[in-house]
Order: sequence, then structure tokens, then C-alpha cells
Amino acid sequence: MKKYGETSTDKWAREMTKSREIVSEIMSFGVSQAQVSQIINLLALELEDRDAMLSFTNVYKSLQEGTLETPTSTGKIILDS
Repeated sequence: MKKYGETSTDKWAREMTKSREIVSEIMSFGVSQAQVSQIINLLALELEDRDAMLSFTNVYKSLQEGTLETPTSTGKIILDS
């Protein structure tokens, strides 16, 4: 069976590849972790989905203020016996 045009999976794969190339290019500048965080925040401000934008920027703000609560791990390891 011949395929004509681009499938949704092809389009998704092409977009993900482009995203990875953009990240690779940014990282090639030798940016610090603080700069990576700021870049993520600035990109979040470009989101069309207001709720997603607010979620990302609120996390960034919490990180900057040092008030971000992280889940605590009990440190239990499950071993198969």
C-alpha cells in the first residue's frame, strides 16, 4: 500500500526532531542551569494555552523563591525474593 503525503505520526516525529535540534543548538552555547531555567520560563510565556503558561511560570516563580515543594521519597526499595 502506497502512502501519499505525511501521516500524523510522520508530522509528530518531524516536529519532535526539530524541537530536539533547537534544544541542542541552545545547549551548544554553554548555558548555565539558571539560564536554561530562564529560557524555559520565557518559552512558557509564548504558549497559547493560558493555563499551561500559568502552570509553567508558577513553577518557575516557586523555584526562584525557593518555595517549590518536591515530593519526598521514603527510600524504601522493593526487592523480589
